[in-house]
Amino acid sequence: MKISDYVAQQGGNRLIGRSLPRLFLKSGYIDIDIDSIIQHSDVHGIDGFKRQFDINRFVPFYKNGVITSDEFEQMKQASVAFNNSSEAYAMMNFIIACGKKPL
Repeated sequence: MKISDYVAQQGGNRLIGRSLPRLFLKSGYIDIDIDSIIQHSDVHGIDGFKRQFDINRFVPFYKNGVITSDEFEQMKQASVAFNNSSEAYAMMNFIIACGKKPL
């Protein structure tokens, strides 16, 4: 949650997908729908997921004091283990929402 909290302080929302139907409704959209696209490394290959586990993504959080050196080290060890494991797998979930804006 530390990273989510930091992103929120910067004006972002890592959990926006959960709120999209309500945001669309409040904005006057009709015929609102939401869907999820799931990508799994066993189907698409592991290489496309390695960026998510690249420790360099988290260096700015460490440098800005969002995560401690112990937390960064734990993440680094997990990244190395993931990238060196022949058993590694990953799954990502992408949220898509749509609606119609009445004329």
